[in-house]
Amino acid sequence: MDKSTTQSGGEPLDERKPLNYSFWVGALILKGSATPKVLTDVLKFGLIAFAIVLLSVFVESKFGLELSVPFTVFSAAGAVLGLLLVLRTNAGYDRWWEARKLWGGIVNQSRNLAIEASAYGPPDAEWRNQFIRWTAVFPHVIRSSLRDERRLPEVQRLVGAANAKRIAQSAHMPTFVASVLAQMLREGRVNGMSRYAFLQAEQQRSMIVDHLGGCERIRNTPLARASAIQVRQFILVFLVSLPFAFIGEFGNDKLIATISGYAINDGLLLIPLFIMLLAMPLLSLDRIGMELQNPFDTRRIDHLPLDAICHTIETNLLEILRNDPVAAEEGLILESLQLEPELAAVIAKGNARDTLIS
Repeated sequence: MDKSTTQSGGEPLDERKPLNYSFWVGALILKGSATPKVLTDVLKFGLIAFAIVLLSVFVESKFGLELSVPFTVFSAAGAVLGLLLVLRTNAGYDRWWEARKLWGGIVNQSRNLAIEASAYGPPDAEWRNQFIRWTAVFPHVIRSSLRDERRLPEVQRLVGAANAKRIAQSAHMPTFVASVLAQMLREGRVNGMSRYAFLQAEQQRSMIVDHLGGCERIRNTPLARASAIQVRQFILVFLVSLPFAFIGEFGNDKLIATISGYAINDGLLLIPLFIMLLAMPLLSLDRIGMELQNPFDTRRIDHLPLDAICHTIETNLLEILRNDPVAAEEGLILESLQLEPELAAVIAKGNARDTLIS
């Protein structure tokens, strides 16, 4: 194939797009960052530090007592605090990555289930049509269940409004869909599906249920609350007491202002700024650890793109159905896979910038 050969989009097949990466976009972008969520707390610590500076100036001027402690005392405390925050962040990331692996399993098992139904299912076009559609419904229902949602537009598009209503009214929506698939497999076995194909398909269905259970375990079991409380108390004590160490470091600079007759030098005025600069990474790491512990909640900073994943599964499964020889012989016509504007926007959102910052 020569270099002039092009894809349908007009780009040569043997030319790959260069990686698009920008340090400045990654450093300055606020969307997807913990900074906006911790900024208020950072400013509060700055105000606390400023109040401590005023208190130290008052006490020194009134009583001749310098409120300062050696800076070396905080070196070991800072190292311990950093280690605790890293452990907390890693624990949150492990949950996020485990959830992504579980959803990777849901993708694989859904494809396998549809392929087995198409290749080894009974020679019944309607059975294959319904079974593959219900398989495509399963990830959508799992996603909605993990997000505590009952609105199921994708289900209505795939299996009809009546079935979507039945699913929404069930106590546990994924179990309802899993039961429907199990019943359809039983019907397929009666109508000519081989025992081996039945067992393989049933295994794939069971594995999807297992992955669902893993996701529910992550959602329903947050990180240990006692650990989160202890880390935050440590951060509070560290940042509130740290200005007393800075007072000893910057207390001898030149005079810059007088407040109510008390002299304040320029070094003391920099203490709140330094406290805020230290508070930013500490509070951000703590926030990231909290945000990652539930990767299914769309209110979290870096939730999993389940809408896009489910859309990919649905597209793949309907393509399997479209290429099914039995369904083609019966002249089954699939509805157009037309996404709702809201879902299309969710799937497309942020993708263009991901290559700039990752």
